[in-house]
Amino acid sequence: MEADDQQIARFMEATHTSFEQAQFFLEAAGGNYDRGVSMFYEQSGGGHPADLPPRPPAPTGALVADQFPGINAVNAYPAAARGPLPPPLQLLGVVLGAPFAVLGGGIRLLRRTLGFGAAVAGAVASRVLPARLSALLGRAGRAVFAAGRDLPPAAAAAEFAQQFTERFGGEGPQWQECGWGEAASRAHGLGKFLFAYLHSPGHQDTDAYCRDTLTSPALVPFLNEHFLCWGGDLRRSDAFRLAATLRAARYPYVALLAFSGTRTRLITAVEGKLPPARLQEVLQAALNDHGSLLWQEHAERQQRETDRLLRQEQDSEYERSLAADQQREAARAAAQAEAEAAAQAAEEAAERARAEAEAAEQQRAAAEEALRRRKSEKRAVLGEEPPAGTPETTLIRVRMPDGATHQRRFWMADSLQVVYDFVDSRDGVTALRYSLATTFPRRVYRQESLGVSLRELDLAPQAVLLLQPEDN
Repeated sequence: MEADDQQIARFMEATHTSFEQAQFFLEAAGGNYDRGVSMFYEQSGGGHPADLPPRPPAPTGALVADQFPGINAVNAYPAAARGPLPPPLQLLGVVLGAPFAVLGGGIRLLRRTLGFGAAVAGAVASRVLPARLSALLGRAGRAVFAAGRDLPPAAAAAEFAQQFTERFGGEGPQWQECGWGEAASRAHGLGKFLFAYLHSPGHQDTDAYCRDTLTSPALVPFLNEHFLCWGGDLRRSDAFRLAATLRAARYPYVALLAFSGTRTRLITAVEGKLPPARLQEVLQAALNDHGSLLWQEHAERQQRETDRLLRQEQDSEYERSLAADQQREAARAAAQAEAEAAAQAAEEAAERARAEAEAAEQQRAAAEEALRRRKSEKRAVLGEEPPAGTPETTLIRVRMPDGATHQRRFWMADSLQVVYDFVDSRDGVTALRYSLATTFPRRVYRQESLGVSLRELDLAPQAVLLLQPEDN
């Protein structure tokens, strides 16, 4: 696939290559910009082809473009640019790079096919091409094949930390095993800058830099104390994207990053191999110049935390006050309800008492009226008392519950009803229902005996009866 002019210009700006070099790598990568840049760094060891004549280096201390807001310029050590390939090799490289363009489009689905094709192409190239171009194409093919097995940021960071420890020992920085964005956020939480190292495995200075500088007993404590450290292999997309964003031009490459709000700032970058003491001087100078950012962020974070705690305490106090008010209101409502219930119960009891009193009074009045009416009626029907000494008479005495006694003579032929009529007519009788009984022998005369004569009831020639009230 032929690369367009816009992609070529973008590639040249990011890698400082010539037009012919940019066109070659983009076409070899099938028009995929990221894969082409990855191929370029893989075959060039982090810079440009080592076997091509170099262009004059840029002045030391030049400014690297900063794509992060808030920083105007970054001190860095820029890359030494290289010259273009000779025209015959350019043409031959384009022709032989065509198989990679064809295979690159389906790299994730056809890894085995790519591996086989790369092996065949390498075998042919080693026999028919010059050694330089054969090695160049071999490295480019391996880069294309490796692009199909990328890892997530956290896994890539863990892989880098493990490989760094295995290769250079465990005395290096304490690498964060997460993506660089997450690492920047962690550093922000700790009030530190992020020390980001971009690892280019094929660069000629990489091993010596890791062995002599990044594991230096003098530098490592300084790094771990003042920064949060993150490292990334350029063969992995997370590190490669960071390198492209920072426009890293020379390796080894380290940068200090600061996370502010929702964006990340580039504080300073160091490109190229530096001894430990010099690197520490550069990093210390960055701390001195830009440490106010950390102080400002720390102060703002502390203020936010103070405000949060104050709001939390105010909310808690409000909740406590509200709960106390609710408890008091509930207690007041409960007391009021209890008082209202007691008043209601008292009112109901008084109402019942009044109703009972009224009922009792009505009942008493009704009883008195019934007694008065009965007394009047009985007196009207009661005949004359037989004179004393009259034969066939009997004297009946009726003893009241209060001890009073009423007596009268009756005809022996009178029925017991006449005796009851006599009792009903007396003033001292207050019972509506009662019975008459003898004491000895004990005998009670009730309704069933009212029609029986006094002679038949053995109440002649005389008898004493007790009135027994039966009202409830």
